Amino acid sequence: MILAPKRLRFEKDVITRVIRTLNGQGKFSIQIGQEVSPEDIIGSSTVSLGFRTINLSTQLSVSPKDVKKYLKKEFGQRIYKGELLAYKEGGLISSKKVVVSPTDGILDFLNTNTGELRMSFLPNKSDLASGVFGIVDYIDNSKGTALIRTQVSKIYGVLGTGKSREGIIRRVSSRDDLISAAKISLKDVEHILLGGSLVYKEAVSAAISAGIHGIITGGINAKDYRGMAGGRLVFPRKLDNDIGITIIVCEGFGSIPIGLDVYEILSEFDGRFVTIDGNLGVINLPSFESKSMKRVKATSLPSANNISASESSELLEVKVGQKVRVVGASFRGEQGKVLSVDRSATMLDSALQAFMVTIETKTRKIQMPSTNIEIIGP
Repeated sequence: MILAPKRLRFEKDVITRVIRTLNGQGKFSIQIGQEVSPEDIIGSSTVSLGFRTINLSTQLSVSPKDVKKYLKKEFGQRIYKGELLAYKEGGLISSKKVVVSPTDGILDFLNTNTGELRMSFLPNKSDLASGVFGIVDYIDNSKGTALIRTQVSKIYGVLGTGKSREGIIRRVSSRDDLISAAKISLKDVEHILLGGSLVYKEAVSAAISAGIHGIITGGINAKDYRGMAGGRLVFPRKLDNDIGITIIVCEGFGSIPIGLDVYEILSEFDGRFVTIDGNLGVINLPSFESKSMKRVKATSLPSANNISASESSELLEVKVGQKVRVVGASFRGEQGKVLSVDRSATMLDSALQAFMVTIETKTRKIQMPSTNIEIIGP
């Protein structure tokens, strides 16, 4: 019997739980057992947007230690864009100096060595929508997380990194393009980017700076992934590794186009809401049909303390007609159906013996050692 590992790549219409996380300090407005729809606001939080620094010493033409006496607002006090911030009377040989606030904010801190004033931006209220049809199973206001039981279709990546995040998918390239920093746009803030056979480290850095929530790619350089995954190539699937963005790698190390089986599904979700978890290597594609609630109500799940990916690593007999994926160096990432299985061992150029499998892809027929394939479908 010739065996090959089976790996789950896609599950349709699974009842599971998705994590919904507040963007900042806040609380949920839902209760355990409550039914929710995608547009329902389930909680609100206050989000700090950062700060801005103004060199008042330069603008007032005074020494840094003298800046404070020209301020027209107290520290901790709100100020609005265009409002008077600092003022200095003119003299015989100098003109008056007027400085207005360039933005809404709060006077935070003055560095008397440099004359720089730090203004914190006014915090914004951020509402969190459910994003799915489902039932609330768990709420933790201290951590700002809630678990909602819902119906999704799941795509399982080969590897990934980053905590659970959500966003609107935007396809930025074809499945075999490279994702460079040039493809990263500020307009994609809080989005999930889809596309590419490889994502460059510079693109990941640019995406973090742009506030993008995630990237779904075919491949990644092993060295770059090692840096993201805490120096490891084999990363235990847990919920604590994060670099500020979530990455899902669908195929493996190196430049590998995203498999057509999952790329076509993901493309159908272009412009739609999804959740992804890099540490679990899972993409959740929510059902947007209200009738899914009937199944959600009728399905009970184990304790709501964790969400785990259901994976299969069993060995199955290789048979004609099965859908397989190439994992060896040659033709890596290609998919097709088994046409025939050679029951007699063949001597390879490496002087090793292997059972050969003939596979028909969409474009050609290839022959591959059975050790270089995995079974992905019946």
